[in-house]
Amino acid sequence: MTASSLDREKKLLEYLQAHGRATIQELVEAFGVSNMTIHRDLKKLEEAGHIQKRHGGAVLAEPPHPLGGYACAMCGKPSAERTIFLVKFENGEEKRACCAHCGLMIQSRAETAWQSLTADFLHGHMVSANQAFYLLGSEIRVCCVPSVLSFASRQDARKFQMGFGGTLAGMEEALAHLKSMMHAPK
Repeated sequence: MTASSLDREKKLLEYLQAHGRATIQELVEAFGVSNMTIHRDLKKLEEAGHIQKRHGGAVLAEPPHPLGGYACAMCGKPSAERTIFLVKFENGEEKRACCAHCGLMIQSRAETAWQSLTADFLHGHMVSANQAFYLLGSEIRVCCVPSVLSFASRQDARKFQMGFGGTLAGMEEALAHLKSMMHAPK
């Protein structure tokens, strides 16, 4: 690697730190190099964990939470793979939540969200948040209160509900429930 490419990578990182995000075209113009050069530099920065490449550009990588994983964009707690909720925005930004409770809260406040994914509590695979089934207020407390657990299948959610209680809901009902809890008299 030449000194100029190392210097450019450092400057690319500084540019992203100052601006938060940038398109490939903005970086080409700012540094006076080709698209391929920018792509190669961004690939190296991504492999080092400094940035995340997005369609048509790049953003700074989210800092890992001190306890491991990533900090929840809503409450700041570490996010576990078993309960993670992702909200992706039209501009390529992604917010991670520690659980479906925080993820649904982020979703409810987001006007430009275009995709949300949640981890199936039993099996760990990611499912569309719109198609997931949510168990509200069960005896299982994995993170935030009220407890909201996500499931890919209604059958799994019902079985879990029989053992641990709670109310089964779709995404819209879960959002309405959380909003009503926020506005409930104390």
